[in-house]
Amino acid sequence: MNEYIATEQLIYLFDMAGVAVFAITGALAARGKKLDILGVVVLGIVTALGGGTIRDISLNDHPLIWVEDTAYLWTAIISSVSAFILCRYLAYPRRLMLLLDALGMALFAVLGAQKAIALGMPPVIAVMMAMITGCAGGMIRDILTGQIPLILQRNGELYATCAMLGAIVYIAFSGLVDGGLLMLVSIMVALVVRLASMYTGLELPEFVMKGHKLEPKDKVNRER
Repeated sequence: MNEYIATEQLIYLFDMAGVAVFAITGALAARGKKLDILGVVVLGIVTALGGGTIRDISLNDHPLIWVEDTAYLWTAIISSVSAFILCRYLAYPRRLMLLLDALGMALFAVLGAQKAIALGMPPVIAVMMAMITGCAGGMIRDILTGQIPLILQRNGELYATCAMLGAIVYIAFSGLVDGGLLMLVSIMVALVVRLASMYTGLELPEFVMKGHKLEPKDKVNRER
């Protein structure tokens, strides 16, 4: 019983951490977009809660998590406002947003898989829910700020793949390893692979038809 309570508390902590981190990335993405504080907060909220909302609707799990517990909404609001204020006085490198985005993706991906498994969904659905929870919020953020979603960019390194790997680790060892420990390991797998792809250029093979010559990467990047 105590182990179950501890796991539930850890899940809640991870959930709140993911909301805060993704809300901050939403606020940071507003740089140069001439948004006022309300626009920044809205961007932070949809980034933080968008993936979980789509997941819960897909799983027919009602009420939505942030409707049932408004602490999620307040966490997103406070995190967005804090980022809005701090960024007026402190400069930050673009890499910071990518690092926070990687952390948020890893947290939410494993939490998405955990929730799907807890609701009795088959493994393939759990993996899909992990990818939706971990990636949809960032996609909404990028679309609203007029950017090509990171998940669709060739130079975005591995993204959805990392969410999928974290979910697979969680699902494969679910019931065999302590729940809290398994979540930590699965999150670290997703995060480490994402960071490795960011810093080493690790990426999936590109689709190429026979006889087609690839353009040099530097030329593609210049055109962008």
